[in-house]
Order: sequence, then structure tokens, then C-alpha cells
Amino acid sequence: MSGSLLYHMAMVSKMETETRILLEALNVEAPDVDANLWRFYSDFNQDAAQLTTEINLNIKPRKIAAAPSLTSKEKIELFNNLNKKTRGAIGMLNAKNPDASVVVEALFNEWANQVTETRFRQEYQTIKGLLTLSSLSKIFGVQRLSDEMQRVQEKFGRETVSIALDVTLKVGMRREKLQSVMLSDHYINYNMSIDTLDGHMQFLNCPIYGGHNYIGGKIGITDDVASLFCKHFCFAHANAMLETVLPFTFELTQPKRMATDGKCDFYMRLGYSPTATSHEKFIPLVVSYNLTRKCNLKCSHCYINASQKELDGELNTEESKRLIDQIADISRPLLILSGGEPLLRKDVYELVRYGTEKGLRMGLGSNGGLIDQKAAWSLKEAGIKTVSISLDSNLPKQHDEFRGVAGSWNKAIGAIKALRDNEILVQVNTTLTQQNYDQIDDIMTLTEEIGVENFHLFFLVPTGRGAKMADISPAMYEDMIKGTFAKTHKHHLNVRPSCAPQFMRIAKDMGLDMRQWIRGCIAGMYYCRVYPNGDITPCPYLPLKLGNVREKTFGEIWFNSPVFKALRNPDTLKGKCGACEYKTVCGGCRARAYGLSSDFIDYCGDLHEPAELKGDYLTEDPWCIYQPKKP
Repeated sequence: MSGSLLYHMAMVSKMETETRILLEALNVEAPDVDANLWRFYSDFNQDAAQLTTEINLNIKPRKIAAAPSLTSKEKIELFNNLNKKTRGAIGMLNAKNPDASVVVEALFNEWANQVTETRFRQEYQTIKGLLTLSSLSKIFGVQRLSDEMQRVQEKFGRETVSIALDVTLKVGMRREKLQSVMLSDHYINYNMSIDTLDGHMQFLNCPIYGGHNYIGGKIGITDDVASLFCKHFCFAHANAMLETVLPFTFELTQPKRMATDGKCDFYMRLGYSPTATSHEKFIPLVVSYNLTRKCNLKCSHCYINASQKELDGELNTEESKRLIDQIADISRPLLILSGGEPLLRKDVYELVRYGTEKGLRMGLGSNGGLIDQKAAWSLKEAGIKTVSISLDSNLPKQHDEFRGVAGSWNKAIGAIKALRDNEILVQVNTTLTQQNYDQIDDIMTLTEEIGVENFHLFFLVPTGRGAKMADISPAMYEDMIKGTFAKTHKHHLNVRPSCAPQFMRIAKDMGLDMRQWIRGCIAGMYYCRVYPNGDITPCPYLPLKLGNVREKTFGEIWFNSPVFKALRNPDTLKGKCGACEYKTVCGGCRARAYGLSSDFIDYCGDLHEPAELKGDYLTEDPWCIYQPKKP
């Protein structure tokens, strides 16, 4: 019920906005379409009455149409009120209260009436929009309308999805649920392939198509007019929605449209670069670039052994831009600028803007110590999409001790609030240790309370200064993954374990939706790290130098490195990882396998040539307690 109500509210906003933005683009007043508007709205009312003869709905269509639209605040208040009543009814059912049946029936009717009223409002706006479009086409011509709608379609997409997202989050639904909620009344054939990183999303049913088809047949609206909303505004809405819920860049096209083909078919390619010379199976979807080793904290687990001094030979601004150019030549990934502390680089905003202009999705990994309102605004203005802030305890003193500098916790919290004030998507990163093992639920609660949506739980990998810390045991590691997933129903967070590829096996066994993840370990397959001096490694915790962008292009290293090729072939895995039935979706932690099969790692700045391996990155993950079922 809640999903259906939210969906129809979003559709009302979408249809109202279509008409308003079209009129604004043309700078004209709305044409008079009242006669046909009430004629076709009455036809809809009659059909609805016939379909609901057995349901006692107290609906007054004319009053609904004449009423002003609900504001976002009013929608949220309506949802919160209904959700409060729903929780009360659930409590009565759990307590086996004999009056629960009466309360549940009344609550169902209240939800149903709200959904139905919103559906009537949606149809009224749908009819009004089509009649307005038809009238304007006679005045300006189809080509002029198409040109103007093309010009403002990005604005339309952003506005309509931002309204839906605002309500979705404030009524307690997760961002990743927005897509399914907004498409809940469509019949969808959704097919994405990890092998080709592309797929189709087909809408085989459209709630506005029937009305458009009926009206068009009655008054002779041609297909070229009827398809304008599909071509420009529906496409823009879908594009903005996917941009909101997907962590990767993508290219979206619309081979078929409902108005002309009877179904909508959207084709999507992840990480697509128009300059790519060939179609490769493995392309970077995420790249982490350590801009500098310089840092303002002294974290006891730092994988890069950050210090107050920058690394000798760090890529300068122009070299960093050339790196971005080379990455963009083969894919359009999420590029995460990290450190050390990336905001200690004076050119960080320039690089964010440059990457955005090149079509990359730009992210930032920070400790938050340098992010205030001014910095957050500058990041937003430069084009940043997401920022990760490290938060390792709900207790300020413990976080500060872990990070090595007093006041770090307060600055991290302040940074999160400043970023949220500037409408930047925030992710909290928590590194799991023996010290905070029992605090994860409290940290998740704190994260949610300060408006964060994404929570990543990082499992310690023995590299950098982290090699000197005592890790949790393998059994604790497994239990924590299970426990974290089990707690997700309590929180409105998108939760993902990192450096713990076994979460894919655990999630599958727990019956969780696997479509939100690609693979447990994506190092070398869809992900790599760039060290401050331009060295390429499979991930930040696997310090194998595979090449340097001062000597070879990023693409040459990505496609030709023997280590990358080995990581992309699950048949190269050894031990129980090689025999495991989950090896294609998990892969084990290659960094942990390498680190714990050697004793070399003093700090991650000590990069090693693959020809001088001191450990085995293809051996079994020693922190996995699962025993494969295959012989």
C-alpha cells in the first residue's frame, strides 16, 4: 500500500510538472482545454465506478480534481500518520487483541482511499497534459515542441525525481527502493548482464498509455504528438531516476516508446565511454585515486601509511588530468579521490570539476576534518556526487583514539551535516576492529540519525599500519557479516560489507536481493587503485605495482597486465577458493590472501613488482571459514 501510494503521488507530480515546464519553456499561458478535460475525466470516473462497485470508496472526483496538489511536507505528514496507525495495528495483531480485525479493516480502507484519490488526481493531470500538448502542437508545430522539450528535459528529470526522493527518504524508505517503488504499477521485464554490463528495462504496461490512446483516438491526436512526452519527459524521468539509485555511470537510450510501440524499452550500458575503441568484458566501474599520502590524522590502521608529508613524485595537476583523460578513454567509472586526506591538495576542486566534465561520476573519501559549509558547497559546485566519511565509533573519545587526533569525531559529524545541508550523498565508512566490534548497531543508529543513507563496514586487511593491529577472528568476521545483514531491517540504510567478499555467499543464503551487487571482490575486474605517484595496483590493500601511468597509459595497464588477467579468471584461484561453488560471485579477498601468506607488509607505500611476489594473491582467503561443497 505504501509503495503504491508513493508511486501515484510521484506520478501526479510528474504529470503536473510536464505541463508546467512545457508552458514555461514556451513562455505562454495554458490553453483552454476545459471542455474536453471534463469530458474525458468523466469517462474515466464512470469506468472507475464500474470497477469498484463492490468497494465502498468515498470518492468525489470533481472535488479531488479541483483541490490544490499536496506539497512534499503534506505528503510526508500523510505518510507518517498512516504509518503510525499501521504500527499500532501491527502491535494489536502481535498482542492478539480481539479488536485488531476492526482496526485493520478500517486502516486498509483508509490506505485504499488515499491510493484511489491519488490515482484520480493522476488521471486528471494526465488528461490535462495531453490535451495541452495537443493544443500547443497546433500553435507551435511538433518540431518546435520537440526542440523545447529537448532543451528542458534534464531540468524536468531532476525536478520530478528530487521530489519523489525527498518524500521517499523522509517517510523511511531507502534510496535503492525508489526505482521499484516508482515502477510498482508497471509490468517490467528487467534484464541486466554482468558479462556485458548492459541490458534492457522494458515497461510492458503504462498507467497513462490507455488514457492517451483513448483520447487520441477520439480527437485525432497523431503519434508524433502523442510520443513527445515519452521521447523527452518520460525518458528524462527514467534517466534521472537511474542516476539517483545507481552508483555507476551509464548511458541510457530508448529504442521503443509506449505511444508508438505499445511498450517502453530502455537500453542501458554501465560505464560506457563513447571514445572506447573496442567492447571489453572487463572495464573499470570504480577507480580509487590516492591523490596524496599527506594527511592531517594518524590513523592506527592506515593502509597507505599516510603522514604529514606528501610522497615524493606525486602526480601534479596536469598529470592528474591526463590520468582522468586516459580513464575516460576506456570507461566512465566512479572515480573516488582519496588520500591521505584529498582536501590537502589545493587542486582537488579543479580535479573534481575536470572529471565531471569528462563524464565520470566523481566521489571523495575523506576523514571530514577539513569539510565545513564552504568546502561542502565548493564540492557540490564542482560536481561531486558522493562523499565517504570515516566514522569508527559512536563514542567521540574512542574514534579520536583510533584516528590519532583529538576532536576528529566532532569534525567528522560536522562534515556529514555540512555535506547533507548541500544535498550531497554521504556514505559512512566504519572499519571493524576488536575495539568497536560490539558498537556496530549503535554506529548504524547514529549514522541514520544524522541523515546518512549508505553505510559500508570495512573489514581490516593486514596492510599498511593495519598489519600491526590484531584483527577480529575468522568466526567473528563471519558472524559480523551475518549480524549486520540481520540488523538492516531496523535501519533505513543501504548496508554493504567491504573487503569481505564472502558477504555474497551469506546474502544469497539469507535470501537477500542480490541484484544490487556485482561481485564480492571486484579488484582487477571492475576496480583498481592509482597510487599518488601514478602506480596502478589491483586495490588499495594489494600493493602490487602493475605499471605506472607516466610510463604506459592507463588503458594499456588495465587491459594487458598479467595480474589483472589472472584476477579476471576464477579458474586461477587456488585452495578451497578455487574449489568453491561461490568463486564466481565471491572470489575471496585477494589482498588478505596475499598479506597473510607473507610477512612483508610494513606499510603500503612499499609497493612490490609482480615479478618479485612475496605472497600469493591467488591462494585461498585464510579468513573464510566456509568449506566448499564441491570435492
